[in-house]
Amino acid sequence: MSAQFESLRGILGFLGVSFDGYSAADLDIPIRGVSVESSKVSSGDIFVAMPGAHTHGAHFVADAISRGAVALVTDAEGARIANASVPVVQIENIRAKVGDLSSLVYGNPSSTMCVVAVTGTNGKTTTTSLLEYFWNGSGLSAGVIGTLGARYHTQGKTVTLPSARTTPEASELQRNLAIMRNAGVKCVAMEVSSHALSLHRVDGIHFELSLFTNLTQDHLDFHHTMEEYFQAKAELFTSKFSAGALINADDSFGARLLAKSEIPSISISANKGDWQLSPADFQLTSPDGVVHIIESPLVGDFNRMNAAMALVAFVQTGGDIEVGIDLLRSFQGVPGRLEQVGNGSPLVLVDYAHTPDAVARVLSSLRSHTRGRIIAVLGCGGDRDPLKRPEMGNALQRGADLAIATSDNPRSEDPAAILDSMCGENFRGVRILDRREAISFAISQAADEDLVLIAGKGHEQGQEINGVITAFDDRQVALEMLAKRGQS
Repeated sequence: MSAQFESLRGILGFLGVSFDGYSAADLDIPIRGVSVESSKVSSGDIFVAMPGAHTHGAHFVADAISRGAVALVTDAEGARIANASVPVVQIENIRAKVGDLSSLVYGNPSSTMCVVAVTGTNGKTTTTSLLEYFWNGSGLSAGVIGTLGARYHTQGKTVTLPSARTTPEASELQRNLAIMRNAGVKCVAMEVSSHALSLHRVDGIHFELSLFTNLTQDHLDFHHTMEEYFQAKAELFTSKFSAGALINADDSFGARLLAKSEIPSISISANKGDWQLSPADFQLTSPDGVVHIIESPLVGDFNRMNAAMALVAFVQTGGDIEVGIDLLRSFQGVPGRLEQVGNGSPLVLVDYAHTPDAVARVLSSLRSHTRGRIIAVLGCGGDRDPLKRPEMGNALQRGADLAIATSDNPRSEDPAAILDSMCGENFRGVRILDRREAISFAISQAADEDLVLIAGKGHEQGQEINGVITAFDDRQVALEMLAKRGQS
């Protein structure tokens, strides 16, 4: 992939580093990419070695060079550690500069595409997937970056790109945007996490529009308080990143954000927004008073808000709302988001809900979709916000007729201890530590008219225990159990 600057000279100038100490040969070295992970280095890349949670990236310089790294950018500690056979560029506050550096090297790809950000605790994946669907359905080549990975559509094909996080590291993010741009992609919908904003992963990106869905308890292991979590999200809604905003004003944090936003912002709300949504009959009223009646196969009021926000974002980026409404009728849903498994007797749904609010909302919304009981399976992940575990257990008990607490991805923690924290002393349900057994029990207890919700992992295809990821897909396990029950 061609670089914006063809030599190290341009990189040094951008970073404000003196040319002193670099030979003419060094300064003329071609730069073709940026990587912060040695295993992802390609020939001609700069390797950026940063301090990590457990070790400094400079310990992996030899591996990066063996893969083709032609220069090293690092801090003072990294320069001491590294024994590099390539030119070393030393800067401070390195993480805050990777995004802008990567944007420069890849030719500022977001400046030539319509890139839309979606942030919030819940709803990001559904909203970005819908927006991608509207763009592609209206004839625009579109891409998406988020929890389900990175992909783009061009010439009738879907191309998948490597992506390990909801919002990838800045160098990978800019590389993927450049690949999309070079393939002719016109629009990209991107999930932007609070971690990504705090860790500068989206620095160097220009968003034409940023969406705020909601904010509920999550990630307090990282942000410590809800206020800190909110302030991390709020950074997206500044002129540094975004030209405009679409905000869910029904959320209390959304209302705060709308009041303080320094960029042109429009609101969506059940009763007081620029766009007004009536979830009960799914009507969306535009700012000029036109009422649009919407039909959708998506389940739940929360999904109606997700769909409405995607429709408005489609309009704000040049789309025709009636085209979007027509496309929505045939939308097949998002993997692992209230995804149906089996023939519907019983109705088995797999969902990614993994916060107290998401669990409560999905269970409440499902009540009108069953004539029988709601049987729900839920666990809490290890090495993540421990404060939300009791609230998730409470939401499970309140919303399900039969609550089954189980394991999720315990990671390095004791699964039984996680379950203890989730259930407390007076849990009104069933505890089954093994997730496969819990799903089997749920389906075995269900009558044909019942609804079984398997929540927490959604689209995930593995279970992480003590650093080992074992193949595990809630959807496949549910299909196996339904087969045993005699369902085709």
